[in-house]
Amino acid sequence: MSEKLKVLEAMDVYLPDVDGVINCMHNYCLNLYERTDLTVMVPKNKKGYKDVQPYEITRCKSIFVPIINDYYGQPVRDGAFRKKIMSKDYDIIHVHSPFNMAKFALKVAKKKNIPAVTTFHSNMYLIFKDVVKLPFIAKMLAHHLGRRYNKFDEVFVCSPPVEEQLRFTGYKGKVTYLPFGTDFKRCDRVDEYRSLAEKKFNISPEERVFIYVGRVMKLKRIDFILRSLKKVKERGFAFRFYVVGKGAELNKLKKYAAKLGFTEREVIFTGFLPREDFPLIFSRADLLLFPSVYDNFGLVKVEGAAYQTPGLFIKGTCAGYGITDGVDGFLSENDEESFAEKILAAARDGEKLRLAGKAAAESQYISWKTCTDRLLERLTEIVKERKEKGAEKVK
Repeated sequence: MSEKLKVLEAMDVYLPDVDGVINCMHNYCLNLYERTDLTVMVPKNKKGYKDVQPYEITRCKSIFVPIINDYYGQPVRDGAFRKKIMSKDYDIIHVHSPFNMAKFALKVAKKKNIPAVTTFHSNMYLIFKDVVKLPFIAKMLAHHLGRRYNKFDEVFVCSPPVEEQLRFTGYKGKVTYLPFGTDFKRCDRVDEYRSLAEKKFNISPEERVFIYVGRVMKLKRIDFILRSLKKVKERGFAFRFYVVGKGAELNKLKKYAAKLGFTEREVIFTGFLPREDFPLIFSRADLLLFPSVYDNFGLVKVEGAAYQTPGLFIKGTCAGYGITDGVDGFLSENDEESFAEKILAAARDGEKLRLAGKAAAESQYISWKTCTDRLLERLTEIVKERKEKGAEKVK
């Protein structure tokens, strides 16, 4: 195919809100727009917000949904939007969420007789269970989405455990593994950044520093980290723990940390950090703490690897998939005592931490450019396969 592939990327929520899924689609688009004929369809967001991305974005009407604290796409209620999207030609549609935009994308694909694919990002069963509190209803909702996934030509997942989640919804179609990455470059100036971080954040060279980076929400289990770190503190081990990010649980967790007896020097809630500070805090951190059992990946694992920061994850989770315990990261049983013991074992051995960080930089790091190369290769193959099938039918 000599001409640029015509790609339609879609999602139910989008910038200026930020999470791992939005980060993924945004970075795909940043790496696709010059190489493809790219169209992006997402919902309108906050009043007064103007898109500043280098790629063009088409937005549809939306409603604010308090339960997810986000603006949610309503393409069927926006005639001008539907007309604009339908007026263009596409070779393939790629969707990043399974709700209204997915339903609309499937209609577009059927109308134009083109393939539609989607990336399975989140374990919706766990999310539904957290909201409705009843497992059997959560299972019904997950299976409802599974019927929608079955209408796509193919689903992309990042690992075999995530494929298991997808199959749990009832999906029976084709799966392709595609990795997730980071836009941070692999750093060869870690020692320099460590020194800069110590000056900026008032950290002494001998202090052990742990970090959490991401949305401050219940499913991320920051309260689990705090209870584990209380056990670490009770064993007489000094540390500083930085919670980098913002979210609905921020004020609640600040109060909880104080209730557990942590000082403001021991547990620091940074809130939003400017992008230029991330190389500093990652380089200075000795260990990334990420006990999530919800995340299907955890982009922060790759971000930490860019700065030789090893992570501690829960054994058997998707976030911890691909980690070899004690080699390029650390794995713990899913209880606070085990997590605390793993923190202590890792933090007491500075050389082991250093070697694990270097190994993570080699085994866990991948750039979004490389990820997009693989995505574009597969999208091109799917379009070619569809055209070849069409040609066979004509014969």
